[in-house]
Amino acid sequence: MITLNTIVYEGNFEKFLNENCWFFRFTSKYITKKIITVNNLNSKETFESKISYLKKIFDFEVYFVDDFLDVTKKFFKLNISLTDTGYYYTIPYFVSLINTETDYFFNVATDCMDDIQISDDFFEKSFVELNENDLCSTTMVSWCKNNEITQDPYSPHFGITIGEYEESESEKKLNTNFLKSQNFFIRYNFTDQLFFGKTNDLKKIDYNIDENISSNWYTGPQYGGNCFEKRMVGHHIKNKVYNLVYKKNDYFLHDIKK
Repeated sequence: MITLNTIVYEGNFEKFLNENCWFFRFTSKYITKKIITVNNLNSKETFESKISYLKKIFDFEVYFVDDFLDVTKKFFKLNISLTDTGYYYTIPYFVSLINTETDYFFNVATDCMDDIQISDDFFEKSFVELNENDLCSTTMVSWCKNNEITQDPYSPHFGITIGEYEESESEKKLNTNFLKSQNFFIRYNFTDQLFFGKTNDLKKIDYNIDENISSNWYTGPQYGGNCFEKRMVGHHIKNKVYNLVYKKNDYFLHDIKK
């Protein structure tokens, strides 16, 4: 039903590929396939050795980005080349989607490796939104534990959840009020760190939207260029659809320093 995907690359696969990694320990009755998409790899012998060991313990598939470049670019009509800013930051998500055959696609970045909590309730509530709400493009969970922006009592954001803040900011920029959802907050912005969506819907999106459309919204790194997440923001703006943030305490933490 759901494919769990994550992306590794030369700079992080050695830390990521171990039997205690969150990716291999992640369980849900709705996850029926796991994919590791391999991007910009040089140390192939070391990688293959680690994969060979893990394959004896876990069930997952491995796809190398370089093996699917032509078919991926053709399928999504991507005008992108190796010399473009953010090429390696962009292309693996499209390769992951090409190799997903389940009804739903769940992407979680490899740097969420230390602390992540996703319940089946999140998936179940997301199924409803993705299938019945025409304004729902993707869903996600908070990137703060306990879903709070800050616990500093002197902060103007004290006691406010990530979702509440994001919804409020989106409403201010759009000068509108969203129809409230019981289970999700609504936002225009998007992150490729963690997102959940219907595979066929994600495959049908026109990702070649003028990046100027998303310039006032997208807050990701400049080195990413016109990357996957920036293209998704453009899709949301152009088509007036949204990325929904789950209201409960499911979360993921990324860029954790040991």
